[in-house]
Amino acid sequence: MRDSAGGRDPDVDGADGVALDPKVQAQLGRVFRAYCDDLIHQPIPDKFTVLLAKLEAKQREKK
Repeated sequence: MRDSAGGRDPDVDGADGVALDPKVQAQLGRVFRAYCDDLIHQPIPDKFTVLLAKLEAKQREKK
């Protein structure tokens, strides 16, 4: 698909210039949303919590 300036519209066309079927786009969106939702609700690993606490402590020391 071409934009108003005659160029390709990257939001519509794929890398090969072919747009995905809207049903396929919707299914991919649902799967991606479910994956992200599951990921967001996972607990933060302890080692990340410790690293964040250390970083915050160093930032407080600088101030």
